[in-house]
Amino acid sequence: MKNLGWVMSMDIPNNNNIAGNKVSNAPKGGKRPGAGRKPIGLTRKISLTLPPAYWAEIDRRCYNSDYSISEILRAIVEDYLQEADLLDTSK
Repeated sequence: MKNLGWVMSMDIPNNNNIAGNKVSNAPKGGKRPGAGRKPIGLTRKISLTLPPAYWAEIDRRCYNSDYSISEILRAIVEDYLQEADLLDTSK
């Protein structure tokens, strides 16, 4: 430390931040074990043609809730398959 009158300067190591917490030099972001959204199934891209009234109802349901179009359509398909006994829910 140097004494510069009433001001004192200190050498702060590079691996500490202002609060004194350790700062990692590891790269930020990118793929890490356990990171990211957990998969709920297989993703397949499709094109779906529906009458405008159907899209309006889907949009209305999305707007009135915090659900995405994918979540709305997934629920519709799951409900249909369960009612038709085509979905094995025992797994």
